[in-house]
Amino acid sequence: MSEKKDPGEAPHLSLKTRFQAWWEGYDLSGRKRGKGGEEHAPQPTHKAPDPGMNRWGKPLWTATRIEVAEKLWGRGFNTPGGSDHVPYLVKPMGLNPAMSVLDLSAGLGGTSRTMASKYGCWVTGLEASELLAKEGMQRSFQEGLEKKAPIETYDPEHFTWPKRVDAIVYKEGMFTLRDKDQMFDGIEMALKPRGHILMTDYIITPGTDPAGLKGWAAKEPQEPHLWTLEQMQNGFAQRNLDLRIAEDITDTHRHLTLTAIQAFVQYLEQHSMDHATKLAVMDEVELWVRRVGALEGGLRCYRFYALKPPE
Repeated sequence: MSEKKDPGEAPHLSLKTRFQAWWEGYDLSGRKRGKGGEEHAPQPTHKAPDPGMNRWGKPLWTATRIEVAEKLWGRGFNTPGGSDHVPYLVKPMGLNPAMSVLDLSAGLGGTSRTMASKYGCWVTGLEASELLAKEGMQRSFQEGLEKKAPIETYDPEHFTWPKRVDAIVYKEGMFTLRDKDQMFDGIEMALKPRGHILMTDYIITPGTDPAGLKGWAAKEPQEPHLWTLEQMQNGFAQRNLDLRIAEDITDTHRHLTLTAIQAFVQYLEQHSMDHATKLAVMDEVELWVRRVGALEGGLRCYRFYALKPPE
């Protein structure tokens, strides 16, 4: 008999069972353990968090979480889709050595460095977390790309850029912004005429019941502020950005996530780690298992590609 799934719960029992065995009974519920092992749900803050902080007022990233993320997604990456996936994402832009690029969701800089090394373009990676940006810049130095792919900090809720660039990449970052209009305005102003914008993001489509995603949304480290597909399309249109691609890549995104988690499970079953790292592992895996559940419950991941018209 099949088990009815809640969109916020783990979508694959086999994975969940293996993690429970690894953790010796830890329940993948997404709830935090307090002293003595009791569970409690963290309470969100009501004001907008500072850049790089979660909704509960704590840093989004720690050294331990970075270590876990790189084991899960690959060196230099902290979200699904490593260096092999980047060419598929950015193909519409036709990147070349003469182009300047802004990466608005740089993280540890993996996407920025892949673009710089594969296509020869000049990339500036922008990241809200100071720790991620620092670690990302360190990795750019290690790979000799500190000039072609530097990583810097910024506030995505107040985005401006002093120079105009040929292309902008923004990977799954818009969905947490409260003021998406200011980001769209900043993107339009930062692009040169005939400039390219490539964005992937989580959205909701017609027929999706937002109430069905509340369980997932309540546990996200950054509060989601989801737009519909129509709102996203209007965001481009209102800035006179010519939207050429609006593609549902949910299946690809889900596959990348589950494949990485499966490989990570195998790694965990063969390696021991200290208690703090185990907690970080569980937090990270729960985050992505919940996201996969939400994708199966109506959340969508889209790829958008648009051109700024000539002046």
